Amino acid sequence: MSELAPFKALVHQRCGLYLEGLAEARLFRAVASLQSSTGLTDNTQLLKKLTSDPALFDQFVSHLTVNETYFCREPDALNWLVSTYLPERLAAGQPPLSIFSAGCSSGEEPYSVAMMLFERFGERAKALFTLTGGDLDHQVLTKARQAVYGGMAFRALSPNFKARYFSPYQGRYKLHESLRQWVTFRPFNLLNADESSAGGPFDVILFRNVSIYFDQQTRRRIHQQLGQLLAPNGILLCGVTETLGNDLGVFELVEAQGVFYFRHAEQSTAVQAAPLQPPLPTRDTKADESIHVGERVNKKLALGSRADLAPEEPLEPAAANEQPDSITHQLHTAHQLLDQNAFNDAAALLEALLKQQPWLIDALVLAGLVARWQQQPNQAYDYFKRAIYVAPECWPAHFYLAELYRQGELTDEPLQRKQRYAAVVRLLTTAPTSNGGLDIIAPPLPPGDARFLAERYLKAANTTLASTSTTQGVG
Repeated sequence: MSELAPFKALVHQRCGLYLEGLAEARLFRAVASLQSSTGLTDNTQLLKKLTSDPALFDQFVSHLTVNETYFCREPDALNWLVSTYLPERLAAGQPPLSIFSAGCSSGEEPYSVAMMLFERFGERAKALFTLTGGDLDHQVLTKARQAVYGGMAFRALSPNFKARYFSPYQGRYKLHESLRQWVTFRPFNLLNADESSAGGPFDVILFRNVSIYFDQQTRRRIHQQLGQLLAPNGILLCGVTETLGNDLGVFELVEAQGVFYFRHAEQSTAVQAAPLQPPLPTRDTKADESIHVGERVNKKLALGSRADLAPEEPLEPAAANEQPDSITHQLHTAHQLLDQNAFNDAAALLEALLKQQPWLIDALVLAGLVARWQQQPNQAYDYFKRAIYVAPECWPAHFYLAELYRQGELTDEPLQRKQRYAAVVRLLTTAPTSNGGLDIIAPPLPPGDARFLAERYLKAANTTLASTSTTQGVG
């Protein structure tokens, strides 16, 4: 959309946000909202006012980010941080330690850390640690300071934590005042991350599930800015699925107990390191399309299991009145609905499409992801198994089947989990950039990241099986 180009350029210049692909729909709505609120329909005049009015620009930006987060997201990394890394730092005699959540959205991440620290250290945690959250969006910072949440924000938080740290409030739940006051929130622009704007230096910076908004060049610039905020012996934690995309040579990548983090390189003048995997075209050209990936990888839903599903009839041809362009449009629409958390609408569209094309790989994978979000792991299992039956090379289906076991959404079967992760590694070792049999949509997880994660989780599965003397092979 050429008429949106000046708005894209302004936002990219000021905030670094990459507004291509599916993000254009949000940009279009944001511009329309701006036209309505200002009464300006001429984009030249609108852009001029937007450029000169900071409050209006803040309002505009609030429409451009998804701000989809929840408590205790990616718990493995947070558990390691609270149970291993921070106690080791305290043992070295360096309190208080400062923790900063960069791109904190509505506050679930820093509040999660606060709850976990309080669980481990009790009241003295407030003397041992300082907690700060920063975000570009002033409106979500207001929500973060209020600390009132409901619905999907609690989808990965244990009932015990919710009962201990939240009280009912106007049909929702409010965080206890002592924890709410412990966390400080302030406006923060990742492209201008100097110490005065955030209050550093920090011993820990959480930059998790944020970099999907930025292209590679902008991510490198952000790393350089965050480097100014990171204490000399501090660490930077990124989201699990973002590790490869953030290994840009600015920091040194380190692994401890299966958790990957970044720290200042020992030689600041070292030659810029190469990424662990070659850059993938979808990484930057369709950054927004992967926004839902981290959510799928880390959800904790109901338990259950199902037997393998095999088709009873051969593949059915497309309906006579169904044209390829129509199928493509429906799939992209379902994909967009999934990104917008319109799960019921996405499920209804995919159900109708699968009635016409019961073995359409792209639709089966999307339907499996939607079912996971709707807390229907058995149905998700069926969709992924059908996809593998039709296309054994469908590594996304293998990966998410393994995730159903690992995340406790189905009763864990270590051998099954191992076999699925092994299949992902084998398929992506043979064809590193494979689309997994998907013809229309991009793989929901970049191939390089999928292989990286599968290798990590396969190692853990091998350890589990070894401890129970299980020696079956993998397929």
